[in-house]
Amino acid sequence: MAVAIVVPQLGLEGQPLQVSLWFVDVGQEVLAGDRLVEVMLPGMTFDISASCNGTLAAIDVREGASIAEGETLGKIHPA
Repeated sequence: MAVAIVVPQLGLEGQPLQVSLWFVDVGQEVLAGDRLVEVMLPGMTFDISASCNGTLAAIDVREGASIAEGETLGKIHPA
């Protein structure tokens, strides 16, 4: 079963969030803790990391897209 890559709850309701960069491509192996995607908000960026070892199975939200807290950005097939 795939593991979702989810934007964490940051307490930034109403702030615009955007996917700025994916560090990995679909099919690429990842290790728990690897940076997967960079998210941008006004004045700062932060990274979302892999929660498990596996393979990036899907990118559901492309670079430049607006996103919200709790939204699924992609999926990992666990190893």
